[in-house]
Amino acid sequence: MKKINLSSIVLFLALTAAMFSCFDDAGTDILLKGTFIEIQEATTSAGLSVSKSYERLNDGIAKKDSIRINLVGAQRSTPVTVNFAINSASTAVAGVHYTMVTTGTSVTIPANSSFAYIRFNVIADNIEPGEVWNLRFDLTGVDAGNVTISENYKTFTRQIRTLCPFNRANFLGNYSCVEPGYVGSPYVVVSTPGPDANSITITNFWDFGGVVNYTFNPATNAVTLATQNVVMGGVTYVVSQNGTATYDACEYSFVVPYRVATTGGVTVETNTHTFTKL
Repeated sequence: MKKINLSSIVLFLALTAAMFSCFDDAGTDILLKGTFIEIQEATTSAGLSVSKSYERLNDGIAKKDSIRINLVGAQRSTPVTVNFAINSASTAVAGVHYTMVTTGTSVTIPANSSFAYIRFNVIADNIEPGEVWNLRFDLTGVDAGNVTISENYKTFTRQIRTLCPFNRANFLGNYSCVEPGYVGSPYVVVSTPGPDANSITITNFWDFGGVVNYTFNPATNAVTLATQNVVMGGVTYVVSQNGTATYDACEYSFVVPYRVATTGGVTVETNTHTFTKL
């Protein structure tokens, strides 16, 4: 058996270790260099333009919002002032769709801190569902030495939309009912709470004293007029839905195509009721 020279093995291992120590560790040489300013919302995977829906409650109360300005790098011992501007390409109009809470055109990151906020309010009551208004913020400068504005994250656009949550209470009260082709249209009906949380009961259906239940589906923005027997003028009729029925949770209106038939199944009328809150 050949003898293994222990000193040769030690020498080989030492040379191998020295050789590999000359190469950089690929996982440790990526470092952030310098200190810079960025818009937090622009750094997410959603991108530089992000949509946000604000609840429109028709209550006259503006909805608060803000964007965050980050100081990336070592904190400073003195405050850092960051200048910004609303880009002229914005379609949102000041005083109509939004108001600024932050005064002037700058925000200050306090000493020994890493962020500040540009604050604004959205006037949701002035925005119709389906409308989209763009509000673009640009960072334009910074007053601190050795601090720069990030080229990749110096601009951000908030796409302003509104939504109106369903609230049955908004659909209670007096309504004007339009019934095309009927000489007595429009006429007044009264909406009261229905048998379940998302339903209402309408009196004076067909302008003939009928009492009918409607159910709202917030998930689909639809209204259901279930088939039901309704006594009108002392006669029992069968009332049912006759097409797609929808509602507007912002305006508290709803539109329902319907069919009135005899209990024997003979159609008396098909038409559409449009209910508008008075």
